[in-house]
Amino acid sequence: MGQGGSLRASESALEFSYEVKPKQFAMAVLPAPVEVAQLKRLRFRVKTDHDTSVALLLSERKPGGGNYLAIFSCAAGAWQPIELTPADFAASDGPNDPVDSDGKLDLDQIEGIGLIDLAEFFASQLDDPQVPIAIHRPMGAHKLLLSNFEMLSGGDVPPRPPLVIDRFDRGFLEWVTLGGMKLKLAAPDNPLKTDALQATYEHMPGPIGVMVHRLSHLDLSQATGLAFDIASRTDATIVIALELKDGRKFHQTIYPPPAGESFHVSLKFADFEGTGKLDASKLKSLTMTDVSGVEGNTGTNTLWIARVEGVQ
Repeated sequence: MGQGGSLRASESALEFSYEVKPKQFAMAVLPAPVEVAQLKRLRFRVKTDHDTSVALLLSERKPGGGNYLAIFSCAAGAWQPIELTPADFAASDGPNDPVDSDGKLDLDQIEGIGLIDLAEFFASQLDDPQVPIAIHRPMGAHKLLLSNFEMLSGGDVPPRPPLVIDRFDRGFLEWVTLGGMKLKLAAPDNPLKTDALQATYEHMPGPIGVMVHRLSHLDLSQATGLAFDIASRTDATIVIALELKDGRKFHQTIYPPPAGESFHVSLKFADFEGTGKLDASKLKSLTMTDVSGVEGNTGTNTLWIARVEGVQ
């Protein structure tokens, strides 16, 4: 679907070719079989030709149905195993997305399963001089390979523990960056000594890298705060931002120590700065940004993040 895309069989996989170009989008789409109504897990492997974030879309029948997305990161040239459950999908609420009449994902209403490189959307993002965010725009022709695509209805899927946002134990990253950072799962000998995210970036006075985790598919209504472990190779000034579904944003700033020292963070929602009240039941996303480059720091830094969860 869309413009500039094509599909063919290659390397025992589906090869999806497309062009990253402003205001042009292409998506590989599978018409959903009736068996998707019993879906418990989607399992597949994907390989991209550049570091990027990919979205899998479940589209309900229209009118009346919505579009639901699950997002994950992919490193260039590496096969990435992915396993998703219906609980990983959140309603897509862009300006051109339909509003779901019942506000929930209905598996028996799914008519299509789509795969898209989010670089196609990032390419159309305009720079905001008031908020200088680094945006990677890998213009031109690209390819994505998809293999071993399975829709599984058997076996019980353990529910995500209450208030857990990310334990980094799924074998893939649910965090994305628009640019300016390289994200990956950390090696076992990382400073936090547990499953963690590793983010590497340059301190610089210009556009800064951000990393984002969706929250809209999680039930955090009983949370009164946010906790996580962090370690930083150098001095850092980390802005923690929370966005609500109505677009309002709230933030706090933390200062983890340098030299990879493990630092536990526990933040109360009541202490976040913003307009109005922070309603945990309406959380949309969590963003972390190191702004110390703007303050004059230079050089490369690495952050490690682990055990991100809501707290009561």
